[in-house]
Amino acid sequence: MSITFTNVHKTLRQKNEKTKVLEDASALFPGDRITGILSPPGGGKSTTVQLTTGKLRPDLGSVRRESLVSFPVAGGGVFNNALTGRENLAFLCRVFGFDPLPIIRFVIDFAEVGKAIDKPMKLLNRDERTRLLFTSCYAIPFETYIVDETLLGGRGAFRERCVELVEERMQTSGFLIFTSSPVLLRRYCNAFFTIDRMKITPMHSTDDAVAAIGEDRLKFGAGDIEGIDESSDDTSVINPG
Repeated sequence: MSITFTNVHKTLRQKNEKTKVLEDASALFPGDRITGILSPPGGGKSTTVQLTTGKLRPDLGSVRRESLVSFPVAGGGVFNNALTGRENLAFLCRVFGFDPLPIIRFVIDFAEVGKAIDKPMKLLNRDERTRLLFTSCYAIPFETYIVDETLLGGRGAFRERCVELVEERMQTSGFLIFTSSPVLLRRYCNAFFTIDRMKITPMHSTDDAVAAIGEDRLKFGAGDIEGIDESSDDTSVINPG
């Protein structure tokens, strides 16, 4: 159930600029625990998320996934905005090897999106998009869920149901929560790492992780968002292996 980084090197290249993100980084993330990975803004958090899910590959070294790893919670990049919510879910279920019918039914009922499930994603309003994106990830029974800062979303009754659903999933699945905020680590996590200065380092506690990075380099958000209105047409590479 683990996710293992072995001597991983990763440099991002944009035009004439190169940014080294990880250098000879190794870690064993337990896939069956609620693991918090703390990193300062700009410290390589989102790149490490993409390496974990398979969207990016290391320049050197390896990332080995021994559990079925989710796409990032509420990550709109895995949805094609020209397709409907139903079509996107059917595609994702085929990729990860699940029967789409019960998952689509769960999403319609839980998110209360009704006929909006058959609208192209680009035509959804902010509230519909938020409810659909959060529910879609948690509706698929992954062994390990990947969180990039945002664990919960929505408002009102949906937000309350979302909290209950996350707590339910935490009883049966592992979570890797990548964040720049120690609030999430203190609230949920029982295993701890930092990403800083191109290394991934295990920690004994949230306090140790904060001390290693420095409070002045961190944020203190609660890991939630009221609404998602992004309309990017980016489609992520999904690697369930």
